[in-house]
Amino acid sequence: MLDLTESQIAWIAGILEGEGYFGIDNRGKKRYENSKTPPTPYIRLAMTDEDVVAKFSTLVDKPYFIPNRKTLKDKTVYILHIGEREKVLFLLEKILPHMGKRRSERIQESISYIKEWKEWVENGGRVENAKRANQISQLKRSKSQDMTVLMG
Repeated sequence: MLDLTESQIAWIAGILEGEGYFGIDNRGKKRYENSKTPPTPYIRLAMTDEDVVAKFSTLVDKPYFIPNRKTLKDKTVYILHIGEREKVLFLLEKILPHMGKRRSERIQESISYIKEWKEWVENGGRVENAKRANQISQLKRSKSQDMTVLMG
């Protein structure tokens, strides 16, 4: 996946230990009442030091972006978001031995969600979600057509 040296992995771990965020995106379950999609872990780095974010960006092969807001001290913030499950899993497994207790627990949780997602896909979860979505869409369309007939 990424060709990183042990030194680069340790540097990434250090940056993420201090400045990183290990999030769990669970919007699928909230947005779609019938969704059985497992939560999606992600890694986020937000800093005002562009050189550090640029180096991180190069190492993980992901672009960073600049939001329209600045800090209270009028500094520019640089943000890098990694959401691709395979890349997240790769990085989490590499940095885990270098992390402190609190972050390690969150990383373990994230790794388990990615593994759950892989099993879900292998067992046809995506196909089942698509079928449910089509059924709901068809129901909504038929109700809409029924209302047109009643009002027409």
